[in-house]
Amino acid sequence: MNKYTLAFACSQDGYIAKGPNDNPFNWTSQEDKNHLNNLISMHDWQVMGRTTHELHPNFDRKRVVFTRKVNLITLIDENRNNQYYFNPDYCQWSDFEKKFSSDILVLGGTKVHDYFFYAELLSKIYITVEPLKFNSGIPAFSYLNFHDLVPFFEAKGFKFQKSSLNNTGTELLTFHK
Repeated sequence: MNKYTLAFACSQDGYIAKGPNDNPFNWTSQEDKNHLNNLISMHDWQVMGRTTHELHPNFDRKRVVFTRKVNLITLIDENRNNQYYFNPDYCQWSDFEKKFSSDILVLGGTKVHDYFFYAELLSKIYITVEPLKFNSGIPAFSYLNFHDLVPFFEAKGFKFQKSSLNNTGTELLTFHK
């Protein structure tokens, strides 16, 4: 079975973006960027939604982009064999695991977080909390209040750690089974 790690950055009030085209690289700390690059180097494949893929294009990385545009696992560009579209509504999960068999980093957005969370596929979760408040925006999860994450994940059997990433208030929340 594959191992799935979820990683995202958010505001103190649990938003992963201010709006649909907000690029978190514009407001995340250098320490978060370093942490993310380290995670990327440790995983063969990245999984993300279409918007996240389009906000952070990188043709050198192996990616699986969740989208409803396709009915089969499909190359995004026939000239590149390292990036695929996947529709979780039509494609079989067993086909996903055969094709992308290794440790996988899940990067978001909300619907992708929800998919892996509710399918109970996650073994690790890394959340960088930046010292910002957005008051509104795109939430990390659709049906889970951000301030309830720690007790909720602990009740699901995850161990929790909190550490400081810098002296300006950026924290890293780590959950693992």
